[in-house]
Amino acid sequence: MPVDLRRHDPDDTINIRPGTNKAAIIKLLYRDTNLAYTPAEIRSELDLPRGTTSTTLTRLHDDGLIGKTSDGLYHGLDHRGDVRRFARSLVQLDDMAARYPDPGLDPDDVEQTGAGAQRELPHDRGGDGEDGSGEEPAPSDWVRNTTPSTSDSDAAGDDRAGAGDGDGDGE
Repeated sequence: MPVDLRRHDPDDTINIRPGTNKAAIIKLLYRDTNLAYTPAEIRSELDLPRGTTSTTLTRLHDDGLIGKTSDGLYHGLDHRGDVRRFARSLVQLDDMAARYPDPGLDPDDVEQTGAGAQRELPHDRGGDGEDGSGEEPAPSDWVRNTTPSTSDSDAAGDDRAGAGDGDGDGE
């Protein structure tokens, strides 16, 4: 499968998409790194096919993201704080999805941070700026001036929020 170079970061140690079998297994094993699971328990807990479970566990172990005991139990690794943070972010994404079941977002829309973050908005997102230039407004433009000028008060009339006698109390 080809790699999208716009999203590829060779320094990113965890390259797992949320919603995949790898992500589900990471989330399960990092709930408590003191617990270890057999492949059958993982398969049952996550409702995964047999071949998929063993293949995914082998890949995660070979990549150093999970541990395996000598008797075949899989577990999260205490020393992998980066994977623990990734697992925590997966739980937070699930919580957000449960609270807002139809936000109109997919995993590609979730803001990335760190070295793997996208530097630009995709061309099909973000639209044009208010001035039609396509540029993002400067932080000073984020908050509009709330002090009415004479032309603002004449044009806005009494429909403005806080309209009144000009003392800011709205009366």
